[in-house]
Amino acid sequence: MGNADAVVAGLKQDFIEDTLERIDRIETTIDRVAGGMDEAEPGIAELRREAHTVKGLAGSFGFPLVGAIAHRLEDYIADLSEIDDLEAASLVDFTSWIREIIESGTNPQAEEETRILRSLPTRSVKADEKNKTSDVAVAQNKEVLLVTATAVQGHFLQRELREKGFRTITARSAVEAFETVVQSRPDAVITAAVLDGLSGIELIRALAAMKTLADKKLGLLTSFDASHPDLEGLPQNVAIISNRGKQTAEHLAKFIETML
Repeated sequence: MGNADAVVAGLKQDFIEDTLERIDRIETTIDRVAGGMDEAEPGIAELRREAHTVKGLAGSFGFPLVGAIAHRLEDYIADLSEIDDLEAASLVDFTSWIREIIESGTNPQAEEETRILRSLPTRSVKADEKNKTSDVAVAQNKEVLLVTATAVQGHFLQRELREKGFRTITARSAVEAFETVVQSRPDAVITAAVLDGLSGIELIRALAAMKTLADKKLGLLTSFDASHPDLEGLPQNVAIISNRGKQTAEHLAKFIETML
């Protein structure tokens, strides 16, 4: 048993050292792209690869929050095409937290996890935007979890919500959604009905039963009408958002109104 513990401890230390080296590379790339020394496209692609690697490994070595931060970093740079000084500062917010947690050697407690995740930069509203409406100001304090199996659905929902000022986070499966709910405690969840593994319909039923989401807004993106047998017995606090053409935007707009 002692040998096994030593092996695990050694692997964890290897992960810590490797991650700190990755963070150094990420920050160097950020500086070089922001300073015009490297081209943006390959530099940003490198950031995505490094963030994805950290996200995939962190949970296995006892750092689920590092994985969640790396996931949000991945989301943040998903549609990034250039890095100016403001973007560079935002990106370093992510890496600074990863470095601090890794160097501490322990994952923070649940409440601290949520506080840190909510403090991270978001691409919902630019910091230098002027003439913000009161609705946007309200939305900036609210975070929506989007659970979709396809990037196309996720991008559409992100765009619509970000235009209203909401923070967004993503998950690609029911398992990832549960983990994100526990860590981030979102203000609302929208899930597609079709997911890999557990369906979005079953996921939304389970989420509706969680105390964490007792008073939160829940939406189900589906081609089914509310009267469809598969939706029978759906909790009353779950809104149906049609994914049929123009109806999607209309239903989503109504859902958004309930959060403002």
